[in-house]
Amino acid sequence: MAKGFVYILISPNSDAIKIGGTEQPIAERLRGINSTKSYADHGPWQLSDFHHVTDWRLVEGHLHRHFKERNVRDIAGVQELFCVPPHEARKKLRETDPELRFDFERTKRLLKNPDVRLYLYRLFQLSGLFGNLDIQGAWTLSSLPSTAGGRWFTLNIGTHEVAFSTLKEDSGKFWHYLILDRLILDFPETIIWIGLHGGEVREADYKSAERALIINFQEDFANAEKIFQMPGVRRALVAYWSEALADLRERQTNSVYARFHSYDAVSELLEYKRVAEEHAAYI
Repeated sequence: MAKGFVYILISPNSDAIKIGGTEQPIAERLRGINSTKSYADHGPWQLSDFHHVTDWRLVEGHLHRHFKERNVRDIAGVQELFCVPPHEARKKLRETDPELRFDFERTKRLLKNPDVRLYLYRLFQLSGLFGNLDIQGAWTLSSLPSTAGGRWFTLNIGTHEVAFSTLKEDSGKFWHYLILDRLILDFPETIIWIGLHGGEVREADYKSAERALIINFQEDFANAEKIFQMPGVRRALVAYWSEALADLRERQTNSVYARFHSYDAVSELLEYKRVAEEHAAYI
């Protein structure tokens, strides 16, 4: 079996979508597609959905056969374009047997709690990670990392830990950690909130990030999401994270933690985002 990715790409310059598979990292494959003339002429292509699977050839082949009657055949040099609405292709992709999805059980354990899903969704939403899905591997999400005691997840941008949550066994309480730009200090209401929740604000020990501060606070996941509503948090997140992400995009390098990245958890958060946005549109 060939472990890899099955993906759906969309482009503002194409009525068709691309359904493909690869053993390469998503970022590397997407760069290749956008630099291949036959596809680039209809790009730029962007990631709409994906699954990390144990046999990408099997899953890709199933999708190609299902949509074969709508395969685009009149464009030279392309074989994987289909006249299929993106939502229809995503629905079919998400019918993939869970047994074929890499790391599915770990994802299910992490995200079965709706409060955990909401916390991570809000973190991804505010920090801009949803806009940087194509450079996964440069930034990484580890689900229930086995080497970190009570940690539920760890987010890294390059070599830097920028967020994690952990369950302290001695107290049975959750502690949440975030790396932000120091402009958070301009918002005393937020600093007071952190202190009232048993936390602190201190210098982050990152020599290559002089403006980085680390905040921590104690709260269950049901209430931890409130941190993202506090004054200055979004601004401080974006100020630090967006610059770090832009640097990774420019350098086009993977993190040393890429092998621990949970593409499956990110895929589920992406689907959660779509459902949340659809629900909001009907309210």
